[in-house]
Amino acid sequence: MKPYDVVGLGLATLDILAQTPRLPNSNDCFPIAALEMQGGGPVATALVALSKLGGKCNYLGSMAADDTATQIISELHRYGIDTNFCPQRDSGVSSASVILVEQSNGQRAILFQKSTSIDLQPEEVPVDLIKSARALHLDGFFTPAALHAAHLARKNGVLVSFDGGAGELMWDELTELLPLVDILVVAKKFALETIGTQDVLDAGAQLLKTYHNQQVVITDGENGSWYWDRHTHFHQPAFQVDVVDTTGAGDTFHGAYLYACLQPEWTPQYRLKFASAVAALKCTQIGGRKGIPTLAQTQQFINSYQN
Repeated sequence: MKPYDVVGLGLATLDILAQTPRLPNSNDCFPIAALEMQGGGPVATALVALSKLGGKCNYLGSMAADDTATQIISELHRYGIDTNFCPQRDSGVSSASVILVEQSNGQRAILFQKSTSIDLQPEEVPVDLIKSARALHLDGFFTPAALHAAHLARKNGVLVSFDGGAGELMWDELTELLPLVDILVVAKKFALETIGTQDVLDAGAQLLKTYHNQQVVITDGENGSWYWDRHTHFHQPAFQVDVVDTTGAGDTFHGAYLYACLQPEWTPQYRLKFASAVAALKCTQIGGRKGIPTLAQTQQFINSYQN
């Protein structure tokens, strides 16, 4: 089995993005500034970030055997991501979104179609694939399969990373999954609702204490991010850039942060700074992937950045 830096198990979608002067009203018809088609999904976009930074990645998830899936897989391949264990279903449709991005401020409206194909099943998770990786990255989709993969990873000494996005809700299996996570990176909304507090500092400390993770990161967009482990906690301000589109910024942060965690000489402070820089640069172009920088571009940006 080919060794991988990261195996990602979770959602992959197709995003159709339109950069508009404003959000439309009923029966409107007006020109737009740009139209893009890019892949999306928390785990899939995190893997693209990892791959652009230099990581070797494999995506694991199920899709319908439709044109949408063909485009999703084709783009992952263009970024060097393997998909050789992805089952495709004979029925249903794959996940897709239409995203309207306001040209003046980068704010979005998202219309989405959920996949109707059969989810990835636990028995479809290849044991050797998980064992071949340095890390397993999850986003909560295909939950029974994700739980199975997390148990396999824990048994075989593979790091488990989890993306808790702002749109996630607490579900029963989460109480089983979170204690299996080594690197817990969640949106502020997820952290506050999971712990039941309005204090982000209390939420981070309680997540670390409750689920015994190695490290916890809470992200909050333009307000930056916070870090906790058993020895320290600190805040990382967001980098200021000219924002075009925030689509995929969180997913990109997760991929970049996991890449940073796999660099043994990098300190927690630099890991968080690095992930923040990658996510900021992504926001300078439309879509979740087009603006993701390379390792050299990120390091140059960090070195030259002035507050």
